[in-house]
Parts: sequence; C-alpha cells; structure tokens
Amino acid sequence: MKNIEIFYHLYMVNDWQAVFEWQLGQLRTSGLYKACSRMHLGLVYDDCRALSKLDTLLFGHDKIDVRFSRDLKDAPVIWSNPEVRLSDGRFGESETILHMVEYAQRRDRETRYLFFHSKGVTNPPTKRRRHLPYLVGRGFDPSGSNDDANAFVLKDTITVVSNWLEYVEALEEYSFWYYIYNFFWVSGDLLHQFDFHEYVRLHRDFAPMQQRRYGLDDEWNRMRHLFSHFPIKLYAFTKRIEMDQPAYTYINVRW
Repeated sequence: MKNIEIFYHLYMVNDWQAVFEWQLGQLRTSGLYKACSRMHLGLVYDDCRALSKLDTLLFGHDKIDVRFSRDLKDAPVIWSNPEVRLSDGRFGESETILHMVEYAQRRDRETRYLFFHSKGVTNPPTKRRRHLPYLVGRGFDPSGSNDDANAFVLKDTITVVSNWLEYVEALEEYSFWYYIYNFFWVSGDLLHQFDFHEYVRLHRDFAPMQQRRYGLDDEWNRMRHLFSHFPIKLYAFTKRIEMDQPAYTYINVRW
C-alpha cells in the first residue's frame, strides 16, 4: 500500500475538544491511524490555554505532530516561498490545506493524503445552504433544526475515514476523491502541480462565475473562497476545465 499521511485543521473554539476526540477515535477504530505514517495538525486558537489541553489529548499518539499553531488574532502566512501573508486572520481550513500542499511538494508524488477538519465547532447555516437536498438524500430529516443538520454533517463526513481503504484504492486511478466541506483524499502527484500565483490567476478564468471576482488584489477576508473545493479546482485548472456550475454542486466526486 502507498504511504498515507493525514492533515487535520483544528479550530480550537467552543466544544473543539469533544469533536477532536471523537474524530480521533474514529481514526483509530477504522484502522486508518495504524495504517498512516503521520498525522499533521494545523491549529488556530483564541485562548492559548487550549494548547495545554491538546498536549494532554495527544499524549501517547506518537504519529501526530503540530504543523503550525496560530492565535486567531494574528494574520497567517499562507504561502512561504515567496511569502504570502493575509491581512485578516479568518481563513478557515484553507490555511492547513496550503500547508499540506507545501509539505507534499517536498516529498514523493506517490503519497496519498487525507484532509479533514473539526467540523462542528461552529454553527454555520447548513439548513439554508443549497446542498441541503443532498444531505436529505444521505438521511438527514429535513424537519430537524440547524443544530441537527450540523451534527448530521459531522457524522456523515467521517465516511472519508471509515471508507479509507476504498478511497486509497480509488487514488490508483483518480487524482482525488472529494466528499463535502473540504473533506477529501488527494494524490501527491496532483499536489505537485500546484503553483500559488498560477492558481490564483486561473481562478479568475475557470472558477464558478460567482467566485471569479476573488483574487489577491481583493478583500483578504474573502480569500478563503479561492480554496473552497480545493482539489476539484486544482484539477480543473490544471486541465483548463471551466467550472460552469456552482461549487456546491461538486459533491462526492472523483477525477
């Protein structure tokens, strides 16, 4: 089996500890933690005391390292060579995605990467989003509350962990396997094709129409839209494929 590495973005607010412990437990139960070689964490916190709690949680997990740790009020460096720094710290999981890309580009192309994050620590308006019918098709009761919808998403996204053998095998043929909300598997070969400034340039030409206006010269607090549905966009841009549908329609796809 190919080498497997995991990148995980942890936003340390609200009930982050319960979410992280549950997801880590799923990694162990599925056998993926045993099968992977490393698990890298990207941490964003608003209270540095949370870091000591995390140290306790990580005791005995010798495969886990902290890739970066940042106070929420500090502006992140999202690309290091040459350095690209945001003037606004609200960047979401895309920050750890880009750390994963830089890491992968210094290693072989054969490694398989899983990316996921602490979905559920915030309360997004899931019931008002346009992919709600997809979640209903997956088993969500549409009469449930928005909290119910977010709890459903947290549990459903863990399929990228529980079905890991299927997805690792799929990467023998496909460049990536994307579920939803930036939960995805991706090949090291595709990540090697990423160039930060070329990606931003191509975003203006090939991204879904409602996202094309975002770029390096626009509001930095909207920058995260550049990296939503990241592996789908990266693949599409490198193949010069125009994404003529809204990004939320690209769910559970593989190319």
